Amino acid sequence: MHQVDTRLRFLHHSLARAASLSLMICVGSGAVQVRAQESLTAEPSTKECPDLTGTYDSRSIAWIDKFHLQATGTVRPKTQTRQFATFQRRGGGYTLIWHMPRQEVLAAARLQAQRDPHKYGVWLDKMLRDPKLPLPIGMSEQEWFNRLAIYGPVFRVDVVVPLRQCKGGWFLIGSMGSNGPAETEGGMDGTRDTGLWLGRDKDGSLSLKMEERRKLVLLGGRYVNEVAIRLWSSALLDKWPAAPERDLTPIRAEELPDGNRPSRRIPKCMITPDHEAVFFHRLKANLPPKVEIENYSSSILHGRMRPDGICDPTPYTLSVSAPDAAVIAKVADYLRTDPFIRQIDSQESQVWGGRLLVKFRMMAAP
Repeated sequence: MHQVDTRLRFLHHSLARAASLSLMICVGSGAVQVRAQESLTAEPSTKECPDLTGTYDSRSIAWIDKFHLQATGTVRPKTQTRQFATFQRRGGGYTLIWHMPRQEVLAAARLQAQRDPHKYGVWLDKMLRDPKLPLPIGMSEQEWFNRLAIYGPVFRVDVVVPLRQCKGGWFLIGSMGSNGPAETEGGMDGTRDTGLWLGRDKDGSLSLKMEERRKLVLLGGRYVNEVAIRLWSSALLDKWPAAPERDLTPIRAEELPDGNRPSRRIPKCMITPDHEAVFFHRLKANLPPKVEIENYSSSILHGRMRPDGICDPTPYTLSVSAPDAAVIAKVADYLRTDPFIRQIDSQESQVWGGRLLVKFRMMAAP
């Protein structure tokens, strides 16, 4: 009986706190209104934002890995044993630069060149790739860095941390709803909202706060509206010490041992993934509205190089869908001007899903 009384007192106390959130439930009508004064998802504002600019020794990274991946889809390279985190201003938010100490990268590269020349050559190709080139088609930035980490060290990864909310000198990285057992020691279980906030200590270190808010879920009205009322919160704290500013300039080829790079073995007239990535980057920028790229394929053969150094073209196909023939004509007009496409040999058309699907058979050359 005592346990039941305790639970009743707990529920009464929880509902009393919920009243401060301006809860109004109209029983029978299905109308439910909640205004949460302390919502984790308020409109972005620079008020109460801390200044996070600086470099920090990222000693514990489990929280930021989880929340930053959920918020942006990009995390740090996880294979490095030691990493620093540098925050640079970007509008109201920041660019977060994960980076290894430069000398450690160079030492790891020298060791890889001695132990496994093949893997080192692949790493060297990726490491020295022109950063202005678009990524290979279908590859995300996260996938690119994951592959780079297979072959050798990742010097730096730049990711965007947008402004979501600031509150009381804390900057919100991301938030998510959770249910079930506690995910960290001392954390909450059950239905809860969890958010990761960053702040700045007086000693210059970076503070990390994982804030959890218990939720009371009410089912109200004939439409079964689920209303989550945040009742109380708990916070777990961590700290990254400030670190000296590091040299983040790109690593140059002359700093690294020479290697047998795969790119040096590619015939000059072969169409590479980089050629296609640049072509599709231009194409997407010039496509008319409502045009979708459906498919593409290139010949596995490469063109012959002429005495004057110009490459003979090789067959290349591109399929696009558009609302009508007039829009397809605009696509064809652009393709005739793109330096990657030498000529359009034919167009094959069919109606597909209420749209016009056209396969362009062309000749292309790098």
